[in-house]
Amino acid sequence: MSRPCVGWVALLFLGSSALTSAQTASGAFKSQPEGSITPKVAAAYVVRDQFNPRQSQVEVVLSTAAVDVAKAVTGLAPHTMVINDAALKDTNYVLIWIGADGKVSMNATFSKTMTQFVDRASADGPLRAELTTNTPDKVAGRIFTPAPVKTMSGSTYSVDLTFSAPVTKAAAGTALQAGGGEPGKALLGFLAARQKKDWPSLKAALSPAASERFVKSYNDDKENLADLLGTLEFWLPAKDAKIIGGTLSGDEAVLDVEGVLASGIKALTLVRLNKAAIGLAV
Repeated sequence: MSRPCVGWVALLFLGSSALTSAQTASGAFKSQPEGSITPKVAAAYVVRDQFNPRQSQVEVVLSTAAVDVAKAVTGLAPHTMVINDAALKDTNYVLIWIGADGKVSMNATFSKTMTQFVDRASADGPLRAELTTNTPDKVAGRIFTPAPVKTMSGSTYSVDLTFSAPVTKAAAGTALQAGGGEPGKALLGFLAARQKKDWPSLKAALSPAASERFVKSYNDDKENLADLLGTLEFWLPAKDAKIIGGTLSGDEAVLDVEGVLASGIKALTLVRLNKAAIGLAV
Protein backbone atom coordinates (compact mmCIF):
# COMPACT_ATOMS: atom_id res chain seq x y z
CA MET A 1 0.00 0.00 0.00
CA SER A 2 1.30 3.44 -0.88
CA ARG A 3 1.07 6.48 1.33
CA PRO A 4 2.19 10.09 0.80
CA CYS A 5 5.60 10.93 2.24
CA VAL A 6 5.31 14.41 3.70
CA GLY A 7 8.37 16.63 3.87
CA TRP A 8 9.67 20.15 3.35
CA VAL A 9 10.37 21.32 -0.18
CA ALA A 10 12.63 24.21 -1.01
CA LEU A 11 10.70 27.01 -2.68
CA LEU A 12 13.96 28.93 -3.01
CA PHE A 13 12.44 32.38 -2.68
CA LEU A 14 15.43 34.39 -1.71
CA GLY A 15 15.83 37.61 -0.89
CA SER A 16 2.38 36.53 -4.00
CA SER A 17 -4.89 41.65 -2.44
CA ALA A 18 -6.20 44.48 -1.68
CA LEU A 19 -4.51 47.83 -1.17
CA THR A 20 -4.24 49.29 2.31
CA SER A 21 -6.30 52.43 2.96
CA ALA A 22 -5.33 55.76 4.55
CA GLN A 23 -2.06 56.14 2.70
CA THR A 24 -1.36 59.82 2.13
CA ALA A 25 1.56 61.98 1.01
CA SER A 26 1.93 65.61 0.04
CA GLY A 27 4.57 68.18 -0.74
CA ALA A 28 7.49 67.95 -3.12
CA PHE A 29 11.10 66.98 -3.64
CA LYS A 30 12.73 69.47 -6.01
CA SER A 31 16.09 69.23 -7.70
CA GLN A 32 18.02 71.17 -10.28
CA PRO A 33 18.38 70.07 -13.01
CA GLU A 34 16.42 66.82 -12.47
CA GLY A 35 12.98 68.26 -11.73
CA SER A 36 10.31 67.60 -9.09
CA ILE A 37 8.69 64.63 -7.38
CA THR A 38 5.19 65.33 -6.07
CA PRO A 39 3.84 62.15 -4.46
CA LYS A 40 0.19 61.72 -3.52
CA VAL A 41 0.16 58.37 -1.72
CA ALA A 42 2.30 56.61 0.86
CA ALA A 43 2.76 52.96 1.76
CA ALA A 44 4.67 51.66 4.78
CA TYR A 45 5.91 48.13 5.39
CA VAL A 46 8.56 46.27 7.36
CA VAL A 47 11.93 45.45 5.78
CA ARG A 48 15.30 44.23 7.01
CA ASP A 49 17.65 46.97 8.18
CA GLN A 50 20.02 47.49 5.24
CA PHE A 51 22.97 47.95 7.60
CA ASN A 52 22.02 45.27 10.15
CA PRO A 53 19.84 42.58 8.54
CA ARG A 54 19.22 40.88 11.88
CA GLN A 55 16.99 43.84 12.71
CA SER A 56 13.97 45.36 10.99
CA GLN A 57 12.95 48.88 10.08
CA VAL A 58 9.98 50.53 8.40
CA GLU A 59 10.28 51.57 4.77
CA VAL A 60 7.86 54.14 3.34
CA VAL A 61 7.41 54.71 -0.38
CA LEU A 62 5.95 58.03 -1.54
CA SER A 63 4.62 57.87 -5.09
CA THR A 64 2.02 59.26 -7.45
CA ALA A 65 0.16 55.94 -7.73
CA ALA A 66 -0.43 53.32 -5.04
CA VAL A 67 1.75 50.21 -5.01
CA ASP A 68 0.32 46.81 -4.08
CA VAL A 69 1.81 46.77 -0.60
CA ALA A 70 -0.32 43.83 0.53
CA LYS A 71 1.28 41.70 -2.16
CA ALA A 72 4.75 43.05 -1.45
CA VAL A 73 4.77 41.93 2.19
CA THR A 74 4.07 38.33 1.18
CA GLY A 75 7.53 38.16 -0.39
CA LEU A 76 10.86 37.76 1.35
CA ALA A 77 12.08 41.10 0.01
CA PRO A 78 9.24 43.68 0.17
CA HIS A 79 11.63 46.46 -0.87
CA THR A 80 12.48 44.69 -4.12
CA MET A 81 8.84 43.90 -4.83
CA VAL A 82 7.81 47.51 -4.22
CA ILE A 83 10.43 49.15 -6.45
CA ASN A 84 9.50 46.67 -9.20
CA ASP A 85 5.77 47.29 -8.77
CA ALA A 86 4.02 48.35 -11.98
CA ALA A 87 2.87 51.56 -10.25
CA LEU A 88 6.49 52.77 -10.06
CA LYS A 89 7.48 51.89 -13.61
CA ASP A 90 8.98 54.93 -15.36
CA THR A 91 7.97 57.17 -12.46
CA ASN A 92 9.86 59.13 -9.81
CA TYR A 93 9.44 58.28 -6.13
CA VAL A 94 10.87 58.80 -2.66
CA LEU A 95 11.81 56.10 -0.16
CA ILE A 96 12.03 56.84 3.55
CA TRP A 97 13.49 54.48 6.16
CA ILE A 98 12.55 54.75 9.83
CA GLY A 99 14.67 52.79 12.27
CA ALA A 100 13.56 51.39 15.60
CA ASP A 101 15.57 54.20 17.22
CA GLY A 102 13.65 56.85 15.25
CA LYS A 103 16.49 57.67 12.88
CA VAL A 104 15.29 58.62 9.38
CA SER A 105 16.96 58.42 5.98
CA MET A 106 15.77 59.16 2.44
CA ASN A 107 16.34 58.16 -1.16
CA ALA A 108 14.69 60.20 -3.92
CA THR A 109 14.86 58.44 -7.29
CA PHE A 110 14.40 59.90 -10.78
CA SER A 111 13.69 56.83 -12.89
CA LYS A 112 14.63 58.10 -16.36
CA THR A 113 18.26 58.70 -15.43
CA MET A 114 18.26 56.58 -12.22
CA THR A 115 19.62 59.62 -10.42
CA GLN A 116 19.28 59.12 -6.67
CA PHE A 117 19.53 61.60 -3.83
CA VAL A 118 20.42 59.78 -0.61
CA ASP A 119 20.64 61.52 2.75
CA ARG A 120 20.17 60.87 6.45
CA ALA A 121 18.21 63.22 8.66
CA SER A 122 19.69 64.75 11.78
CA ALA A 123 18.75 67.45 14.26
CA ASP A 124 21.11 70.04 12.82
CA GLY A 125 21.95 68.66 9.38
CA PRO A 126 20.74 69.71 5.93
CA LEU A 127 17.92 67.12 6.04
CA ARG A 128 15.51 67.15 9.00
CA ALA A 129 12.75 64.80 10.07
CA GLU A 130 9.77 65.20 12.39
CA LEU A 131 7.85 62.04 13.28
CA THR A 132 4.38 62.67 14.67
CA THR A 133 3.61 58.95 14.85
CA ASN A 134 6.11 56.10 15.03
CA THR A 135 4.46 52.93 16.29
CA PRO A 136 4.53 49.32 15.08
CA ASP A 137 1.17 49.96 13.39
CA LYS A 138 1.51 53.44 11.90
CA VAL A 139 4.08 56.04 10.86
CA ALA A 140 3.52 59.68 10.05
CA GLY A 141 5.69 62.73 9.82
CA ARG A 142 7.58 65.21 7.72
CA ILE A 143 11.00 65.38 6.07
CA PHE A 144 12.32 68.76 4.97
CA THR A 145 15.37 70.88 4.25
CA PRO A 146 15.56 74.33 5.87
CA ALA A 147 17.58 75.49 2.86
CA PRO A 148 18.53 74.07 -0.56
CA VAL A 149 21.25 71.40 -0.38
CA LYS A 150 24.14 71.27 -2.84
CA THR A 151 25.45 67.79 -3.63
CA MET A 152 28.98 66.74 -4.51
CA SER A 153 27.90 66.34 -8.15
CA GLY A 154 26.84 69.99 -8.31
CA SER A 155 23.08 69.35 -8.28
CA THR A 156 20.91 71.02 -5.66
CA TYR A 157 17.80 69.74 -3.96
CA SER A 158 15.16 70.82 -1.48
CA VAL A 159 12.43 68.74 0.05
CA ASP A 160 9.30 69.27 2.11
CA LEU A 161 7.20 66.11 2.27
CA THR A 162 4.58 64.89 4.72
CA PHE A 163 3.30 61.33 4.93
CA SER A 164 0.99 59.10 6.92
CA ALA A 165 0.45 55.37 6.48
CA PRO A 166 -0.42 52.23 8.43
CA VAL A 167 2.45 49.74 8.57
CA THR A 168 1.50 46.74 6.44
CA LYS A 169 2.96 43.48 7.73
CA ALA A 170 3.10 39.87 6.67
CA ALA A 171 0.84 37.46 8.54
CA ALA A 172 2.29 36.66 11.95
CA GLY A 173 3.86 33.25 12.41
CA THR A 174 5.39 31.15 15.16
CA ALA A 175 9.02 31.93 15.90
CA LEU A 176 11.53 29.19 15.15
CA GLN A 177 14.60 28.94 17.34
CA ALA A 178 18.17 28.42 16.19
CA GLY A 179 18.35 25.29 14.05
CA GLY A 180 14.92 25.91 12.55
CA GLY A 181 13.19 22.77 13.82
CA GLU A 182 11.93 20.32 11.19
CA PRO A 183 12.20 22.87 8.33
CA GLY A 184 15.80 23.49 9.41
CA LYS A 185 16.59 19.78 9.22
CA ALA A 186 15.12 19.68 5.72
CA LEU A 187 17.23 22.64 4.60
CA LEU A 188 20.40 21.10 6.04
CA GLY A 189 19.57 17.96 4.08
CA PHE A 190 19.23 20.05 0.94
CA LEU A 191 22.59 21.70 1.60
CA ALA A 192 24.18 18.29 2.14
CA ALA A 193 22.75 17.09 -1.17
CA ARG A 194 24.20 20.17 -2.85
CA GLN A 195 27.62 19.41 -1.37
CA LYS A 196 27.42 15.85 -2.75
CA LYS A 197 26.03 17.08 -6.08
CA ASP A 198 23.19 14.63 -5.56
CA TRP A 199 20.85 15.61 -8.39
CA PRO A 200 18.01 13.14 -7.57
CA SER A 201 17.79 14.43 -3.98
CA LEU A 202 18.03 18.06 -5.03
CA LYS A 203 15.42 17.62 -7.73
CA ALA A 204 13.03 15.89 -5.33
CA ALA A 205 13.31 18.76 -2.85
CA LEU A 206 12.37 21.50 -5.32
CA SER A 207 8.92 23.04 -5.28
CA PRO A 208 6.89 22.95 -8.52
CA ALA A 209 7.86 26.55 -9.29
CA ALA A 210 11.54 25.86 -8.65
CA SER A 211 11.34 22.67 -10.70
CA GLU A 212 9.93 24.61 -13.62
CA ARG A 213 12.93 26.92 -13.44
CA PHE A 214 15.69 24.38 -12.91
CA VAL A 215 14.47 21.11 -14.46
CA LYS A 216 14.60 21.79 -18.20
CA SER A 217 13.49 19.10 -20.61
CA TYR A 218 16.04 20.23 -23.19
CA ASN A 219 18.90 19.73 -20.72
CA ASP A 220 20.25 16.46 -19.40
CA ASP A 221 20.63 15.86 -15.67
CA LYS A 222 24.24 17.01 -15.66
CA GLU A 223 23.32 20.32 -17.29
CA ASN A 224 20.36 20.90 -14.97
CA LEU A 225 22.55 20.15 -11.95
CA ALA A 226 25.21 22.61 -13.12
CA ASP A 227 22.56 25.32 -13.60
CA LEU A 228 21.11 24.78 -10.13
CA LEU A 229 24.50 24.64 -8.39
CA GLY A 230 25.65 27.79 -10.15
CA THR A 231 22.55 29.69 -9.05
CA LEU A 232 22.78 28.43 -5.48
CA GLU A 233 26.24 29.97 -5.24
CA PHE A 234 24.51 33.37 -5.30
CA TRP A 235 21.53 32.38 -3.15
CA LEU A 236 22.76 30.16 -0.33
CA PRO A 237 25.92 30.00 1.81
CA ALA A 238 28.63 27.82 0.33
CA LYS A 239 30.16 27.14 3.74
CA ASP A 240 29.61 27.71 7.47
CA ALA A 241 25.83 27.74 7.01
CA LYS A 242 24.01 28.32 10.30
CA ILE A 243 20.25 28.60 10.78
CA ILE A 244 19.80 31.30 13.41
CA GLY A 245 15.99 31.32 13.53
CA GLY A 246 12.91 31.89 11.45
CA THR A 247 9.11 31.79 11.43
CA LEU A 248 6.53 29.11 10.78
CA SER A 249 3.13 29.99 9.30
CA GLY A 250 0.94 27.00 8.57
CA ASP A 251 2.74 24.85 6.03
CA GLU A 252 5.35 27.47 5.19
CA ALA A 253 8.55 28.33 7.00
CA VAL A 254 11.02 31.16 6.46
CA LEU A 255 14.51 30.49 7.79
CA ASP A 256 17.24 33.00 8.55
CA VAL A 257 20.49 31.47 7.36
CA GLU A 258 23.91 32.97 8.00
CA GLY A 259 27.05 31.83 6.23
CA VAL A 260 29.69 32.59 3.64
CA LEU A 261 28.67 32.84 -0.02
CA ALA A 262 30.85 31.44 -2.79
CA SER A 263 32.10 34.99 -3.36
CA GLY A 264 33.56 35.03 0.14
CA ILE A 265 31.00 37.52 1.48
CA LYS A 266 29.36 36.70 4.80
CA ALA A 267 25.63 37.13 4.39
CA LEU A 268 22.24 36.53 5.95
CA THR A 269 19.88 34.78 3.53
CA LEU A 270 16.14 34.14 3.86
CA VAL A 271 14.91 30.77 2.60
CA ARG A 272 11.25 29.83 2.28
CA LEU A 273 10.23 26.19 2.49
CA ASN A 274 6.84 24.55 2.09
CA LYS A 275 5.55 21.36 3.67
CA ALA A 276 4.08 19.16 0.94
CA ALA A 277 3.76 15.63 -0.36
CA ILE A 278 6.99 15.11 -2.29
CA GLY A 279 6.84 11.42 -3.19
CA LEU A 280 5.46 7.99 -2.47
CA ALA A 281 6.77 5.42 0.00
CA VAL A 282 5.69 1.78 -0.04
